[in-house]
Amino acid sequence: MTWFTRLCRQTGLTIHHIVKPVKDDNRKRELNRKVEEKKVNDSVTLRRTTIDEIEIRQDGEKTR
Repeated sequence: MTWFTRLCRQTGLTIHHIVKPVKDDNRKRELNRKVEEKKVNDSVTLRRTTIDEIEIRQDGEKTR
C-alpha cells in the first residue's frame, strides 16, 4: 500500500507545481547568519539566531 500512497503524493505535487509554479526568488539574499547559544542548565539551552538579508524589489511590487 505504501507505493500507492507515494504515487498519490507525487501526482498531487506534480499537479500543484503545474498550477502554482515555484517562483525563482533570486532577489532575496542572506548576507550574514549569527547564532549565539547559552546553556542555562542540563536541560535548557537558549539560542538566538540573527539573520541579515537584503531584498531587492522591482518598481510596483507590494510588500507582504
